[in-house]
Amino acid sequence: MMKGGKDRREFIRVPFRTEVSVRTADRTLWSNSTLDISLNGVRIATTEAPPPEGAACEIEIVLSDADPAVFIEARGTIIRPEPGILAVHLTELDIESYDHLRRLILNNAEDPDRAEQEFNAHWGIRKPA
Repeated sequence: MMKGGKDRREFIRVPFRTEVSVRTADRTLWSNSTLDISLNGVRIATTEAPPPEGAACEIEIVLSDADPAVFIEARGTIIRPEPGILAVHLTELDIESYDHLRRLILNNAEDPDRAEQEFNAHWGIRKPA
């Protein structure tokens, strides 16, 4: 629960549904549906048993089924594995994936100005000049 009723998340989460794959050292988990996404995390609906908490992973989020397809590719860590839901903390994005993710969030946020302010205020994830 949120302490004092205030959302302590660092970045805005936006609802977003798309296909995703999560690769750990010993398997690949496929899902037809992300639940929500932020600049540093994604929640995924799954029918498979989730990988263990703390497992390193590579994640591929499908943004388009056009040819060629557009993807967000990232490295991350499994957090909060629960039946039916898997959360991944994103730890590394290349610049192209960062740009895709940033645009996805700005285009789907209820308050894109607030999202832009959060991106600009976060010293660790600024777009290079």
